[in-house]
Amino acid sequence: MREFKCNRCGVCCKHVADVEEASFLDRGDGVCKYYDDNLKKCTIYDFRPDICRVDKMYQRYKSKMTWDEYLDASYEACDKLREMEKSKNN
Repeated sequence: MREFKCNRCGVCCKHVADVEEASFLDRGDGVCKYYDDNLKKCTIYDFRPDICRVDKMYQRYKSKMTWDEYLDASYEACDKLREMEKSKNN
């Protein structure tokens, strides 16, 4: 079984307000309250909620798609978020 390889870029942590299920993590500016801007990492990574875990979130979608399809969709979402972040910083 393929594994999701997160590069821990943090871009998903900067867009929690864009995901209804993750909005409780918003510190008020769309960024996760557990994201450390200086260190560029999650301060609770080992204890992060299920919404931040690709394998746990798959449980919601496994009746609609295969694991490989879900991984492909996850990588595509990552790419789109990185593009949004690039556009925002340019």
